[in-house]
Amino acid sequence: MLRSTSDPVTTSTIPPDKAGRKALALTDLCTLRPLPEPVLDEIDVHLTGFLQAAEARVRIQAALKLSQCEWAPLEAVRVLAFDAYEVSALILSHSPCLKEQDLLALTALGADQRLALAKRRCISKSLAERLSGYRERDCLAQLFANLGAQLSAVCAEQTADIIKADALLQNALSQRGSLELEFAQALYDAAGDAVSALLKEVCPEALVHLGATDADHDEDSLDDLGASLSNQLHESEALNAEDVLRATQNGRADISDHAVARLTGLAPADWRQALRRSPVRVSILAARAMAMNIDHAHLFFEALCDQGRAHHLPADAAKKAVGELYQQYSRDTARQALHRMSADGSIH
Repeated sequence: MLRSTSDPVTTSTIPPDKAGRKALALTDLCTLRPLPEPVLDEIDVHLTGFLQAAEARVRIQAALKLSQCEWAPLEAVRVLAFDAYEVSALILSHSPCLKEQDLLALTALGADQRLALAKRRCISKSLAERLSGYRERDCLAQLFANLGAQLSAVCAEQTADIIKADALLQNALSQRGSLELEFAQALYDAAGDAVSALLKEVCPEALVHLGATDADHDEDSLDDLGASLSNQLHESEALNAEDVLRATQNGRADISDHAVARLTGLAPADWRQALRRSPVRVSILAARAMAMNIDHAHLFFEALCDQGRAHHLPADAAKKAVGELYQQYSRDTARQALHRMSADGSIH
């Protein structure tokens, strides 16, 4: 039984091997299943102390287990994150528990830590800007190729002079399939024709906006480009629902429509027609058919609303609609419903 947090363990008197055994036992307890918050807080006090007293090999084992645990005790995770790189690597690149202020502070620890942070599944604009500011080639290559990284105009301004002369970094940006418009425009402003070929490939609308491309680069050519990029990702088995969400949020209907079509088995024209017929229901069914998680399904619907392709609902109503359809339909039955919509105009 754990002692009360009012009677903390004095870890300085515990031999490292004993502290290590206790740390791993508590780590296993934490990762079995979500625990009530008061229990987790109690464990956190003891686990943190045991980890600090344990040998590095034990802390590495604990980091491996806690890095994938969504409900891991926060202070224990922080102790491991700010540990030596051999201990912290997996926590830095994978742990969902670290807060934004933790991540920003961790960038100051060194190049290895920054490279690990650039591998995280989701990277905010603030963290991307902080990482870009160090201008480290390996870290930038990892960051630019990471589809979960939000690249801002500040990121482009900080790195444009490096990007325009570095094929590795240009290739990493090309692998994204699409670029945030603000990043692309700022990159062209700073690097000019040196990056125009890259932007024609991954963000041609930036050149259109800046008057840097031919007037006949119209919606049809953008749609062809979207089809090509979606096909390439699909053939390499790299296309997924997160790509659809990202492209939709970035206003890249040319890419997102073809990606939705690929992942649901519909023709792009049929997807567009179905969306016009019943935008709320069809967008949520498509999200379900593409195996989006329920939070991303709501974001996908909101992004379509922002583009005028679906009508806005009150936040509670939108979440209720997503929840109800996700409960009513499995991935397969949602896919079947979309195909019936395409065939005869009915999704019931």
